[in-house]
Amino acid sequence: MRPAIAVGCCLLLATVAAAQNASPSRQALCAVSGQVVQEPGGMPIRKVLVSLPKNEGTTTFSSDRDPQSRYATLTDAEGRFRLEGVQAGEYRLSLERNGFVTPTRRSRVYSSTLISLTAGQELTGLLLRMQPAGVVQGKIVDEDGDAMPGVNVIAMSPTTRNGFANAMTNDLGGYRLAGLPRGEYLVLAQSTQEPVVAGAKLDEARVYAPTYYPGTTGHSQASRIQVHPGDEASVSFNLVSTRTFTVRGSVSGLPHRISHRTPQSRTELVSVEPTDSVSLESADNQVAQQFSGVVLPDGRFEITGVLPGSYRTLITDQDGGNWRRLRPGQTIEVRNADLDGVRLVPEPTGELRGHFRMDDGQQMDWSQVSVLIDPDEREETEPALVGNVAKDGLFKVENVPAGSYHAIVTSNSNSEAWRDYISKEVIANGKDVGDSGFSTAGGVTSVDIVVSAKGGSIVGTVVDDKDAPIADVQVVCIPDSSRRKRRDVYQEAQTDPRGHFVLRGLNPGEYQVFALDDPAGDISDPEFVRTHEALGQSVKLDEGARQTISLKVAADGDQP
Repeated sequence: MRPAIAVGCCLLLATVAAAQNASPSRQALCAVSGQVVQEPGGMPIRKVLVSLPKNEGTTTFSSDRDPQSRYATLTDAEGRFRLEGVQAGEYRLSLERNGFVTPTRRSRVYSSTLISLTAGQELTGLLLRMQPAGVVQGKIVDEDGDAMPGVNVIAMSPTTRNGFANAMTNDLGGYRLAGLPRGEYLVLAQSTQEPVVAGAKLDEARVYAPTYYPGTTGHSQASRIQVHPGDEASVSFNLVSTRTFTVRGSVSGLPHRISHRTPQSRTELVSVEPTDSVSLESADNQVAQQFSGVVLPDGRFEITGVLPGSYRTLITDQDGGNWRRLRPGQTIEVRNADLDGVRLVPEPTGELRGHFRMDDGQQMDWSQVSVLIDPDEREETEPALVGNVAKDGLFKVENVPAGSYHAIVTSNSNSEAWRDYISKEVIANGKDVGDSGFSTAGGVTSVDIVVSAKGGSIVGTVVDDKDAPIADVQVVCIPDSSRRKRRDVYQEAQTDPRGHFVLRGLNPGEYQVFALDDPAGDISDPEFVRTHEALGQSVKLDEGARQTISLKVAADGDQP
C-alpha cells in the first residue's frame, strides 16, 4: 500500500503545482463587455456579432472560426455582450449585423473601435452604437421603357472607383442595394446583353454603354444620390445603347520590326516578336474602359468595338523582353463615326541618373532605400517609375517619359530606422528642385539627393467637445500651397487608444493639421485639400523641431 500512497501523493502534488503554474496564466486573461444600441433612439440591438480581430496597424479580417486570432460573441435581447479569455494586446472592436452599419462619424456616436488590453484587465461598460443601413432601390429599363433583367447595378463613390454594394436586376428589372452607410453615391448600371432598339439598323453593331443615373454615359453628368440611415432612395433609369466604332491609324518612332512576310490585308495580323499595342483609356469616365489593338510590323493598328467618349492614347512597347508604356501625348474623341488616319508618335523617353548622400557626410548603406519618380500629372493606370539604389548611393531609372516629376524616397523595409529621415534637397542643374520638381524631355537627367536625419515631428492628442481623448481617428498633415505637388511631405496617422498621434520625418515648413471623423482616401488629391484645408491648425516646423498640439474634430456642419 505504501507505493500506492506515494504515487497518490505525487499525483496530488503534481496537480497542485500545475494549478499554481496555470494560475498566473488565468489571471493574465482579459474580459470585455458592453452594450450595442441603435442610433438614434438608444434601442438595444440583438444578434450583433461583436468580435475582436488583432490590430496590426490596419483593420484585419480573420476567420471567425479561428479562436487564436479572433474573439467573437452575439449580443443578447438587451444588446449586451461579454468576451472572456482574451489575451492582452491591441484589438479593433468590430460590429456586424444585417441591416445595420457602424456610424462613420465615430467620435460622436461610436465608442472607440481601437482598444488596448493590459494583462488581467476587465474592460466594462462599453456603449457601442449602430445605425440602420441605407438602401437604394429602383428599376432599370431599356430605351423603350421595357424591363431589363440581369443588369449589374453598383453603388459607387463619386470620387473614386470604389464600389460599396452591387446587385443584379430581377425579371421585372428591379434591384435593391442594401447595407449602405450614409453618404453620397453614384448608381451605375452595366449589361452585356445585346440591345433590341426599335428602328435601329440591323447591320449596326450596338451595345449597352455603362450608364449612370439619371441615364447618362458620362461620369461628370451623373447625379449624386444622398443616402441617410434607415432611408430608401428610389433610383430608376434607362440604359443607354450606342453604336461601337473602329479607330485606325499608325504609329511611328518605334524600333523597326522585321517580319518574314507582308500581311495580305489591312486587318491581317502577322506573328512577330516582340509585339507592340495601342490602347485607348477612358479620359471622361469613372469606369475603367480600355480598348486595345496590336501594332503591325509596318506601324498600322486597328481597334474595334470602341464606345463613344474621350480617350488617352498609350503605346505598350516590348523592348528586349521588357514591357514599357509610352505616352503619345494626345487625346482622341470618338463620337458618331469611325476614325481613320490617327497618327501617333510616342514622346521620347529618357533616363534619370543620380546619387544619394547625407548632409553631414555620414556613410550609409543606401541599398535600404528606393527612389520613386512621381509624375505631377499622374493617371491611375500608369505604373510607378521606381529606381533601385546601390549600396554606394548610385541609382538609375530608365524609360522615363517626358514630363514633370518629383522624387520620393522610400524605405525598403518597415524598420523604424528611417522614420526621421527626410529628402533635404534634390539638386538638378545646380538648383534645389525638391519642392518645385524637375522636367525631363528625353536624354539623360542627373539629380543628386541630399538626405538628412533631422526630420521634424508633430505630436499631440485629439479630443472631443468635452476634452475627452478620441481613439482611432485619422490625423492628416498637408503642406502649404507651394509644396502641394510634392506627395512625400503629406502625412497621416491614427490616434491610439489614448487619443495620441505622432507625425514623424517632416520637412521644415508650414503645415495644416486636422482630425477627421470620416477616413479620407488620397489626402494629396487637390479636391480633398481644397475642401479640408480650412479645418486645419497651422504648424510651422524648423529642421529637427518637435511641436506638440491638441486637435478637436470639427463639428458635423464644419466638414464637407
